[in-house]
Amino acid sequence: MGSGISAQQYAYSILLLAIEIAYLSHNPLTMQEVATVFVGLSSINAGIGIELIRSAYLSQSDVLAYFGLKGKIPFWVAPLPESGFYASRSFFHPQALEQWFGLLGWVGMLIPSLSLFAGLSLGILNKVLYVDEEKLEYPGVQVQAEFCITLTSRETRRLSFFSIFFLLSFVYSILVYVFPVVPVLWVDLSREIQKFLPGACFGFATDLITFTPAFYLPFYVIACQLIGSIAIWVFGNSFIVNLGLTKFSELYYPGMNMRDIALYANLYVWMLPLLGLGIFAGFSNLRPSIARRVYASLKRAGRADAVGIERFFSIWLVIIPMAVAIISNLLEIWYWAPDYPFWPWFPAVYSLLLSLPTSLLAGRAAGTGIEISIPEGLDRIVLVAANYKGINAWFVGPTIFSPTFFGGPLDVNFKLSQLTKSTFTSFIKMMVVTYPISTLVALVFTQIFWSWAQIPSASYPFSAYSWPREVMEMAAWITRPKGAFHLEWIIYGAIAGLAIYVPSAFFFGGSTATTALTSLIAGAGMLPPFAVNLLVGYIIRRILEHYLGAEEFNKYKFTIVAGIATGSGVSVAIGIGSTLIGRSIWMLPY
Repeated sequence: MGSGISAQQYAYSILLLAIEIAYLSHNPLTMQEVATVFVGLSSINAGIGIELIRSAYLSQSDVLAYFGLKGKIPFWVAPLPESGFYASRSFFHPQALEQWFGLLGWVGMLIPSLSLFAGLSLGILNKVLYVDEEKLEYPGVQVQAEFCITLTSRETRRLSFFSIFFLLSFVYSILVYVFPVVPVLWVDLSREIQKFLPGACFGFATDLITFTPAFYLPFYVIACQLIGSIAIWVFGNSFIVNLGLTKFSELYYPGMNMRDIALYANLYVWMLPLLGLGIFAGFSNLRPSIARRVYASLKRAGRADAVGIERFFSIWLVIIPMAVAIISNLLEIWYWAPDYPFWPWFPAVYSLLLSLPTSLLAGRAAGTGIEISIPEGLDRIVLVAANYKGINAWFVGPTIFSPTFFGGPLDVNFKLSQLTKSTFTSFIKMMVVTYPISTLVALVFTQIFWSWAQIPSASYPFSAYSWPREVMEMAAWITRPKGAFHLEWIIYGAIAGLAIYVPSAFFFGGSTATTALTSLIAGAGMLPPFAVNLLVGYIIRRILEHYLGAEEFNKYKFTIVAGIATGSGVSVAIGIGSTLIGRSIWMLPY
């Protein structure tokens, strides 16, 4: 609910309770059963309600007035302010029912449904490339597998590590999410650091999960992310303010909080250069050797003697749904935005050329634990280059196919089945069953939380930070305000990426240089609290390696992370439960 808590953390808490009840009942769950249920819980369709609220917020955000867009968002994008839906805070409002069950709802489901089957084959391709051939570690999956193994095998040493870090995480997270002794999201130290570096923002994140990637990522990846974040948000911001450059230096005032700095510095300074860096980094991961492996994998996966999930692979399972989805997408663009530039050739070619690279990078990101992607919304650059003056084309665009199937990346779920010795078909059955049930449950709980407080608000701090930023970025693309939008800055960002990559590749090799550049850019888009926590997490890792021994720590590092994630998840569940009970008592008439 806008707090930054993932569905997986809820899954940990629910499964922990189920496992212990089954164990005490002398009917313990098997590792395969736990893994199957975990997949179902992790792939729940939790976003359907919150996305409608987000779109309603988009149409009436005060940020729109700043850009002169108030009242100009099309009705088919979001419920209009005059409909009263957002103010009603109710999914039973006629506008919500129209959005889901009317013509707009059915049309909105068409392309995702067709994309599902193309995603199945793209996921199989990632499975062949990254699970079977490269045998990537998939650190996020390792954490899930350790949770399943630890609580079902009851191995003493493994369970000891899990229990210790579970308790530490649980006690700390209670102070964050139940008794708000520790600030939610971050401790903002920007005011203090601005005494020396005007315009800078700095702090520490308060969620323990933000420390844990440092337990398994290489140090140079952590260092690159920290360097990227500090260079942009501390020294970069200060440099801009001291020289009086851009609109951000005019809007800045001493003591500005991190949320406002992130909004305005991103809009007026960093958004476009970071986009250029991201474009270069994304495509630098797609070397010719990868293309050769993809071609070889396509041939192997489609063989008649293929086994397992590869039996279902067919190039036609990609081509036919993709072709129908692209045609449907073109008709959608034509209907809602008949003035879309270069229709139909540009959106069709864009979908075809970017779907495979995007899918491959998503698989590599999951396999390495390092965020690698081609930035979203590159089609916007064409709208800007074409000097598009309308509104509608900004809200429809080419569809990009991803390697997911019923809410979960197929290669990720296959890796989990491999580590837990489960059957992948049982995972698929669980996802198919869970998806509709979770949709209904998610709507019920989203309605409850929304009825308590408006979203975004101080009650839901993550959305209060991220949603205005999203609206501001969207509005900046549409209006391209003076001082905020310089298309050439994208090119400068890409050139900066090239300038970093070439010498790094010369001295360290192309693969290491690509990973370092990708990590640097990931850090540049990361606010300091999260990057600093990675460094703190690495220091904790070194301390644990010193006392336990490097070999012992490496053996149980994912068990430790699973314990921390579970402790945090249980505390969040208790916080939500106590809030539900408290609100119910408060509403009683006596």
